Amino acid sequence: MHQPISRLKPQPRYIVSDKHRFVYFIVQKAACSSIKTALLPLFDLDTVPYEKTLQDGSRIVKVHELFDGSDHQIRRARFVRRLEAGEYRDHFKFAFVRNPWDRLVSLYFQKVAGTGRNYEGPDLNPPGVEGRFYRGMPFAEYIEAVYATPDEEANPHFRSQHLVICPRKDGEILANFVGRFENLPGDFSHVAEMIGTPDLELPHRLRSKARKKQPYSDFFDARLRDLVGERFRNDIETFDYSF
Repeated sequence: MHQPISRLKPQPRYIVSDKHRFVYFIVQKAACSSIKTALLPLFDLDTVPYEKTLQDGSRIVKVHELFDGSDHQIRRARFVRRLEAGEYRDHFKFAFVRNPWDRLVSLYFQKVAGTGRNYEGPDLNPPGVEGRFYRGMPFAEYIEAVYATPDEEANPHFRSQHLVICPRKDGEILANFVGRFENLPGDFSHVAEMIGTPDLELPHRLRSKARKKQPYSDFFDARLRDLVGERFRNDIETFDYSF
C-alpha cells in the first residue's frame, strides 16, 4: 500500500506592502521561500512563534506559515478585485518564474522522492483522488501523474505559473516585472532597487541534497520531455522557456 502524503489546499496568493508599495505574486517552486525570507524585514510581524531550529543549530523562520496568517497576504480573487477598483496602480508588482522541467525536478526531490525525517511533502493528489501521487514514486510515473492532472485540480506546487501572473480571464501579465529563477540574484537585486530597499539579502532556502546538482535534463527522456512541454505549453510560450 502506498504511503499517502498529508493534504494541503492553498490557492494563488499575493503579498502586499502598502508601506513599500509592492505586490509579490507568489509562484511556488520558484524561490518563493528565499524571496519571502528576504522580504520579511520589510514587514512588522512577530516571527518568534514561527521560528525553527535546524539540525545544524541555525534558526529559520517558517515564512509560509507566517505570511499565511498575516494581513499582508491576500488571495487571487481579492487581489484582482482590488486591482480593478484602482488599487495597486502605483505598486511595483513582481513575480519569479522557473523553467517548467527544472521546476518539476525540484518538486520531485523536495516533495515526492524524500523518505527521511526532514521529508515535507504535501498531498499532490486532487480532491477525491487517491494514489495518483505517492511518496517515493518513480520519476517517470510522477511526470505522467502531473500530465494527467489539469490546472483546475493541480496542487499549486505544480500548477501552471501563468495562472498566478495572468490571473484575469483576459490572460494579461499583471506583473510589472517577471524575474527568472535562472537569474535569481540579479533579478532580485533589480526588485530590491525598484522597491527602494537595495540592501535586502536573498538567502538560499530548501537546497536539495539528493539531486546532487544534476541538470534537470538528465532526468528526462524524449517522451517525458514532451509530456511536460504539452502540459505546460502556456507557461513555456508566455515566459519564453525551452528544454
